[in-house]
Amino acid sequence: MKNAIYIFIIIVYLLSSLNSYSAVTSHGEINVVGETVGIVPASSTVPLIVTLSVDRSLAVPGEEIKTIEITMPNGFVTQVSDFKSVTRDGVKLSATAVVSGGNVLRVELTEVINDSQNSIFDITFDSRTPNNIFLAEFSVQLRNPDDVPVGEYIREGQADSKLNNDDFTLQIIPNVPPGPVSNFTAEADKNGENDVTLRWKNSTDPDVNGYLIYRDKDFQIQVENRASTTYRDINVTPGDHLYEITAYKTILLQSDRSPIQTVKVTEDTAAPDPPTIIGIDRIDEGIKVTWKPSESRDTTKYHILFGSSESTALEQLVDGEIPVNSSTNSTSEYEYIDRRPLTVGSYTYAVIAIDEADNKSAPVTKRYRIFNKPYPNPFTPLSNDSDFNMVVFPIQTIDDSDGEFSVLLYNLNGVLVKTLTAQLGENELRWDGKNENGDIVESGIYLYQLQVGNSFKTGTIIVAK
Repeated sequence: MKNAIYIFIIIVYLLSSLNSYSAVTSHGEINVVGETVGIVPASSTVPLIVTLSVDRSLAVPGEEIKTIEITMPNGFVTQVSDFKSVTRDGVKLSATAVVSGGNVLRVELTEVINDSQNSIFDITFDSRTPNNIFLAEFSVQLRNPDDVPVGEYIREGQADSKLNNDDFTLQIIPNVPPGPVSNFTAEADKNGENDVTLRWKNSTDPDVNGYLIYRDKDFQIQVENRASTTYRDINVTPGDHLYEITAYKTILLQSDRSPIQTVKVTEDTAAPDPPTIIGIDRIDEGIKVTWKPSESRDTTKYHILFGSSESTALEQLVDGEIPVNSSTNSTSEYEYIDRRPLTVGSYTYAVIAIDEADNKSAPVTKRYRIFNKPYPNPFTPLSNDSDFNMVVFPIQTIDDSDGEFSVLLYNLNGVLVKTLTAQLGENELRWDGKNENGDIVESGIYLYQLQVGNSFKTGTIIVAK
C-alpha cells in the first residue's frame, strides 16, 4: 500500500512537470510608454507597454497562442476600454480585451498563433495605479485555444532592445511633483549657427530623473540626467522661439514650467568643422578612404572629392555622398570605397563636412600614389614629411605575379640589413630606413630584392639622411 502511494505521488509529480514544460520559450518586460525608468506615480492613470520576445521555433501541438494574460498587482485597475493594441513585429493584430477582477487583462487574439516564427509582441494599455507606495510585480502568461497555459509564467528579461526597465516590476512613488527649475536662460548662438544654448540650475530633489524642455509650448527634448545644467538645441528654424523647462520624476509627474525665455534665431551661415584623421588604404575591393567625423553636431553628410596629378581641381565622386549616422550619432569612423581601377599615378582624396543649410567645411585631404617601382628614391628617414621619410615597395613592380610578397634589403657589402614580409592581402611594403635592430642605417646606396611568389626584381635605393 505504501509503495502504491509513492508511485502515485511520483506519477502526479511527473504529470505536473510535463504540464509546466513548454518548447515555447519567452521573456519580457513592462515599461511606461515614453519612459526609460520603471517608475509610476501613485493614484494616477499611466500608459503601459508589455514587450515579449517569444521563441516558437520548437513549438509542438497544444502550444498555439490564443491569449496573452497579464496579471497586475492588487491596486492596479484597468478596463476593457483601456486596452490600446497588440502588435507582432510591429504589425497590429486583431484582438479583443477581457478584464477580470479589475487587475487581470486578457488579450484574446482573433487569429491563433500556430507558426514557428520568433517574434516580438507589444501590448499597450492604460492602468490606474494604487494609492500605496511599493514595488509592484506583474506576471504574464501565454494560453492556448483551450485556455491551457503554454508553459509557466514568462520570465523577465531584455526584450525591446532599449535601455529601460528590463523586468516585470514598476516602482510606485508618491504623487508629488518636484519643485520648478530655477535660473533658466536661453541664448542664441553668436557665431552664425542656428543653435540655442539653454542653461539652468540643477534640481536637488533625489527623485528627479531629468528635465523636459519645451520649445514654442510643445515638448521637444528630454534630458535624462538630474545633474545636467546645459543643453544645446541645434538646427533651430530661424525666427522667434519660446523656451520653457520642467523637472520630472516621471513624464507623468513633472514640475510647473519655468518662466518663458524668448530667443531670436538667425539663419545658419557657419561652416561645420572639417572631418579629421583621414586615412587611405588599398584593399581587394579598391581604395578605402576613412575619416573621423566632424565635431560639428549639425553635420548631415560628407562628400568625397577626388583629383589626379593631371588635374588641379578636386571633384565630387559620383557615389561620394555619405550621410551622417543620425540614429546613434556616435559613429567613430566613416569609410568610402573607391572601386574604380586606377592606373599608375598620383591622386588626391578629400572629405568635406556639410550641414543642414548646405554650408561646407574646408576639405581634409590625403595623397595616394600608385607606383610600379619603389618611391621615393632617394628617401630621407629623418624627414618630418610622411611622403618622403620612408620608401614604398609596391607589388605592381612585378606584373601578373601571385604568391608571397617580400623585400630583402642589403648594403653594398652584401650584408642583409632588413627583411620585409607582407601580410595576406597587403599590396605594398614600407621601409623606414631602420635595420633589424631598429637603428637607422647609414646614408648610401642599398640593394633590394623584391619577390612575389617565384618572380623577383632587383634594384637600388638611396638613403639620404
